[in-house]
Amino acid sequence: MHNEMASKPSFDSAKVAAIKEAIANGSYVVDADKLADNMIKFEKELGGF
Repeated sequence: MHNEMASKPSFDSAKVAAIKEAIANGSYVVDADKLADNMIKFEKELGGF
């Protein structure tokens, strides 16, 4: 399993390219509520809250 994971890229380059294009053409939309929820979740996991 480790070898299988090591052979795959750590990110989806097609998805990154699509997001870059959406940002460049102004069509990328940020879900502020989802972003805030995930930031709070991350802080809780770190023990910050």
